[in-house]
Amino acid sequence: MHSLQKNKKRVLYFPKTLSSFTESCLSLTPKVYAIKESLYLDIDPTITLFGGEEILFLKATQLASSFDLPNQFVFTDRCEWAKAFHTQPEVFLPAGKSRDTLLLLDITRLEFIGDPQTLEDEAPSRRDLIRFMKRVGIKKISDFAALSPTAIGGRFGKMGVTLLDWVSGEGELILPPFIPEETLIERLQTDEITSLESLLQYLRPTLDRIKVRLQGRSQMAKTLQLKFYLESRKKIEKKWSLSEPTQESETLFYLLKEFLTEMIWDSPLQTLEIIITDTIPYVRGQLSLFENKEAVFSDLAEYLTKLRAKFGEAQVGFPALQESYLPERSWQPVWPPQEVTFQILMENEKHYSTSHRPLFLFIPPKICYPLASWKLISTENLMTEWWTEKGGRRYFIALPPQGNR
Repeated sequence: MHSLQKNKKRVLYFPKTLSSFTESCLSLTPKVYAIKESLYLDIDPTITLFGGEEILFLKATQLASSFDLPNQFVFTDRCEWAKAFHTQPEVFLPAGKSRDTLLLLDITRLEFIGDPQTLEDEAPSRRDLIRFMKRVGIKKISDFAALSPTAIGGRFGKMGVTLLDWVSGEGELILPPFIPEETLIERLQTDEITSLESLLQYLRPTLDRIKVRLQGRSQMAKTLQLKFYLESRKKIEKKWSLSEPTQESETLFYLLKEFLTEMIWDSPLQTLEIIITDTIPYVRGQLSLFENKEAVFSDLAEYLTKLRAKFGEAQVGFPALQESYLPERSWQPVWPPQEVTFQILMENEKHYSTSHRPLFLFIPPKICYPLASWKLISTENLMTEWWTEKGGRRYFIALPPQGNR
């Protein structure tokens, strides 16, 4: 078990979690604690590694969205205070400000301060004590914290003294570390899926979750098993070893796509299970047998040269940052791409080259609200994203009834 020290630290609290999301957070910090349905991330050890708490916070919320979790969190200085601050969906408290904010809360929030493992069991006695506090004129947590330990012990007993320790940040909190299950399993309910195309579309986010779970475990998939549960109660199993272990969801997607295209079911598919039965440790810098970056870059250069000749060099290229107080003038398209060091970490790498992620800049995209009658399809071959401060936004090709794109 890890004992949380009494000094200030930074904690990210999610009131609702899934075990799969919890294990993916191991890629952000080794101090991950799952208590009942809640998740606590002690990110203090890895803030410097990730280049700041804002970047680490952004990565955690992006992971949560990939698991379709509600956008609810508390960013505070201590685990024992997190639940008390959960009075609205999003609570972000700057470092060192949690204690002052805690004292301003209503005395009823005292019910949620302390060891998250025992809060539920202590809830009835805490509520009775809080009702008594309100009768004697204590309205805010600051009113309670202003009393001396002797006065609190005389008026409110042992429970009152314990609550004062939690409010003061002097309580000892020991939480059990999260340990992932041995086998990695993802289930996809397919009873409403009517075609192979729609199955593949649902498969992508499932494989993306497998990727971040493997990253949390610091492992690569070596052996893959599929289980197909048909409406006729027939079960089909397929198992094979990967020629090269991987974490990449795209690699797994094209492998499964090739297999599913050739498969024929005699009954509708209801559930698909994807199981990673064997893994190997992930080693940074490991060479790949299928490395083709040079060939890809050569093809990219040829394609980009044609675009620049057609639309103009000022309209197409890779972004080169330049100083400007206007966002639209903070970059200019260039070729070849310049090596840029970003503070944000991409794939856990401190130095990220723009050549690793092709980006074509035309005029800034305009917001479009498609009608309900339009059919939206994902851009498969060229994914276009417009980045906002909270992350990336994927664009789609809109097909109105007239057929114009």
